[in-house]
Amino acid sequence: MEPDAPAAPLRPSKPRGQLITEPEPARRMIYGGTMPPPPPPNLAEGDTTPPKNRKVTKRRIPPSRIIVLLMLAAVAIVLYIGNIIAVNQLVNDIHKEEQKLEKILNDQEMLKARINQTSSLERVRKRAEEELGLQNPTDAPEWLEIDREKLRELEEAARPR
Repeated sequence: MEPDAPAAPLRPSKPRGQLITEPEPARRMIYGGTMPPPPPPNLAEGDTTPPKNRKVTKRRIPPSRIIVLLMLAAVAIVLYIGNIIAVNQLVNDIHKEEQKLEKILNDQEMLKARINQTSSLERVRKRAEEELGLQNPTDAPEWLEIDREKLRELEEAARPR
């Protein structure tokens, strides 16, 4: 592969140790629109002063743009503060609802404990003996035998015809 040819002609490089006899090209100036035309090349050096660039002027920002930017900043600040207030209100509402829930759960636990206390077998037995005069049976339970024939007759009599 061969190297690419240079795109533009290069200035001849100086051999080491030799001085270049041709002068350096003059620095290029940026034309700002107010510069006088360049002097003709046949004038001697020092007859004219080199052209100067136009002074840099800082662009002024129009007051209407400043007002619009300030209004946008104010709207953004108001929206941000409104959002913070809304979030704080929601947090307070959640806290109040959690407190209500905790109170309801405590009341529910108290009611469960009261139900367990009032429905205990010992309390029911004691109350049945004292107020109603009921007693536990002392005899063993007896088994009853059912006459199948009479049961069948009763079922037939109960059927609608």
